[in-house]
Amino acid sequence: MKKKIGIGIAILGIIILCFLLNLFVIGEPIDGNQLTYSVTQNSTILELQVSATDSAVALRGWKIEQEENKVFISAKKVPESFLFSSGQYQTSIDIDGIENVYLGGQMIWSSK
Repeated sequence: MKKKIGIGIAILGIIILCFLLNLFVIGEPIDGNQLTYSVTQNSTILELQVSATDSAVALRGWKIEQEENKVFISAKKVPESFLFSSGQYQTSIDIDGIENVYLGGQMIWSSK
């Protein structure tokens, strides 16, 4: 009987741990509506500053990918914690030969 209770507690602990990892570490993908941003173009460099619109949200796991003449920027949002505490991001992008830049699926810059 004690062995079954111990196994049940261990399984419950693993389930809670997985939930917390998903919430506080893995997060969910951002979309353009969850962000405010500022774009400044200097010659062939695009300066980008991003902030989360929701309070107590941290942004993590930033990825900048180029496909042909398009740049896609993505990240994950997680609740602020001691692991991730910044809801802001800043980067520079070389836009030589780039036609469009997307942030969280939303086009934020176009050369046209």
